[in-house]
Amino acid sequence: MITAETHDVEAAVAQIIAMHRAGAEIVRVTTPNLQEAQCLAAIRSEVRRRYREVPLVADVHHQGSAIAVEVAKHVQKVRINPGLFVFRKPSARTEDYSQDEVDAELEAIERELRPVLQACKDHGAAMRIGVNHGSLAERLMVMYGDTPEGMVESALEYVRICERHRFRDIVISLKASRVPIMLQANRLLVQRMEAEGMDYPLHLGVTEAGDGEYARVKSAAGIATLLAEGIGDTIRVSLSEDPIRELPVCYSILQALGLRKTAVEFIACPSCGRTKFDLPTVLARVKAATSHLVGLDIAVMGCIVNGPGEMADADYGYVGKGGGKISLYRKREEVRSNIPQERGVEELIALIKADGRWVEPPDCADRG
Repeated sequence: MITAETHDVEAAVAQIIAMHRAGAEIVRVTTPNLQEAQCLAAIRSEVRRRYREVPLVADVHHQGSAIAVEVAKHVQKVRINPGLFVFRKPSARTEDYSQDEVDAELEAIERELRPVLQACKDHGAAMRIGVNHGSLAERLMVMYGDTPEGMVESALEYVRICERHRFRDIVISLKASRVPIMLQANRLLVQRMEAEGMDYPLHLGVTEAGDGEYARVKSAAGIATLLAEGIGDTIRVSLSEDPIRELPVCYSILQALGLRKTAVEFIACPSCGRTKFDLPTVLARVKAATSHLVGLDIAVMGCIVNGPGEMADADYGYVGKGGGKISLYRKREEVRSNIPQERGVEELIALIKADGRWVEPPDCADRG
């Protein structure tokens, strides 16, 4: 999601293009009011003119019906937040809602949502029903408490309305800043959809994760856990940093799970008393020389004891043997031995070249 304000068309266009070039496959833009929503026409047109078509999502929040109808003309997806779409100022109510009150609120939601669904149909836009744990409607907080069950019901209320109006171009997201809640909510949603005969794609994320290393670990813990269970179709890592820095984390999660391969997979043993060279330094040298070779698995192992076995599924292995020597492997096969450590990286490159799997780094290719 870009951080530029939508009324600043120039800044928004530049950031959308930069995000897409860096690997974002769909870019979200905030539209907090109708005036900013109307800027999307100019933004999309200018992105096309300068660059290419980039799939856009418009983020709609408070009292969003008129805004959502407008943005549906200009984007591939409209994101609405059920907790804010038909917004009522919280009243600190604690008593239960009667069925008549529940029905009245659902009727109000349907009344506001109906023109949005028609606009999405007319313009071929999808809809993301994006529930945030921190912005559930008061009614659902009273009925379900601050729980994953409330998040799931918030989403399903909107899905059922969409289905009544024969609109099924839907993506659902249930995000929380706490990983256990995010996991429970998405797992429960999958169960509930199956019980109700629904099958919609899910967008995953740990919202408000913060910044730095912990935010990345936290995001990976939530997103990767669900992806490993077969849950999830699109992802976003939400960092309190330049959004372009979210993308490497996304791709690292996908690569770690074997879902995408967009970088070299480096395998390296932990340092121990058997390590026959300065492993961190050697690994850094190997990575500097080969990190552009997307599609390869390269292992750097510190000793001969576990090296060949642990790196068996790597394309190439660089293994310390003591006495200032290293061996090079192709899969399990030792193909070169007794190589002086100072020539190890050079010989690894030569082996990859001999196999016809070497490409020049982009900067070298450009100069050549």
